[in-house]
Amino acid sequence: MKNYTSIKKFAAFIAVAVGTGLVLTACGKLAPGQAKICPRVSLLKEAEAMTRYREGTGRDLTDVLYEAKVLDIKSSCKYLNERVRMEAIIDIAAKVGPASEGFSAQVPFFVAIIDSKKNIIAKRTFVSVAEFINGRRRAGVREEIEQTLYLKKGEIGSDYEVVVGLQLTKSQLQHNRRRRR
Repeated sequence: MKNYTSIKKFAAFIAVAVGTGLVLTACGKLAPGQAKICPRVSLLKEAEAMTRYREGTGRDLTDVLYEAKVLDIKSSCKYLNERVRMEAIIDIAAKVGPASEGFSAQVPFFVAIIDSKKNIIAKRTFVSVAEFINGRRRAGVREEIEQTLYLKKGEIGSDYEVVVGLQLTKSQLQHNRRRRR
């Protein structure tokens, strides 16, 4: 995949999350000697792939505009006092379908933060554009995100999870679930 773009999008997410009170308020520091473990970053399996069809009722191969899939997620973190700064790289691939009339695929994806009680405390949806250059049938995009978590006293990064997936419609989710059977 030669068509990679790098986009740092999560800075805006931080501002939105802080402004709406979704990111936790800092009120303490890690205890001395406490392990500094990164939050787990995972791919929601039911949302790892999508098939987008042209408008209408047709749902066979000739109606496919494009197919997309999250190929890989790499992450790291760094502790800064009572904060954990997360960085993640998300690789998304797209394949043009027979019904495609354009030169790009608009692939929506999401990043959500989940607390230890499995509550979604923040979620943001983005759109990745995979461009099919020079008539190529496949394209890839590399998205880079950053997130800062503010920890309460006694919390560590592993108390949280970051979940990534393609933002699917109800029918796309049902399609994925039928495929997995």
